Amino acid sequence: MAKVNTGEKALDFTFNTLNEQGLKLSDVIKNADKTVIHFLRYYGCTVCQLDIRDYAKNIKLITDKNAQLFVVLQSKPETILASKGELELPFDIICDPDQEIYKLYDIGSWTDTKEIVNDELTKKGARCKEEGLVHGEYEGNEQQLPALFIINKDMNLDYVLYSKDLTSIPSVEKIAEML
Repeated sequence: MAKVNTGEKALDFTFNTLNEQGLKLSDVIKNADKTVIHFLRYYGCTVCQLDIRDYAKNIKLITDKNAQLFVVLQSKPETILASKGELELPFDIICDPDQEIYKLYDIGSWTDTKEIVNDELTKKGARCKEEGLVHGEYEGNEQQLPALFIINKDMNLDYVLYSKDLTSIPSVEKIAEML
């Protein structure tokens, strides 16, 4: 598929979360005024774990705007359930181990590690260490780039960002401001 753009209709898809099977985006999108979908890599990635923790700590910023969040990972449900330990997730994780949704939205990969190394990644790496995050199982495409979409109830894409590195996705606070 081709990349999508702000103002276009979101591409519909069926997905599985940790707890439910066969959900359809066009159905769940009706549960809130806006839906944030953040594509990460996989649950074992410490930078992804950090992003998930940041969402968990700050989810109220999103839900207070009558919005909902889905994080998409290349992980299998059993990998996440075995790894997540005590962390309670107040949002759903979409499990896409075959990367069908990543392909549908044409979310790319980096080709050279130099493309993604920057000061922000170094800072995030230090935060991961400070928080005691440990790298888990490798899954999917190790070179997967993140992407962020905000979709309204009419399935229109209000915001689209295909990231060029692992750190240029807006913070939870900035995402909340866009809602």
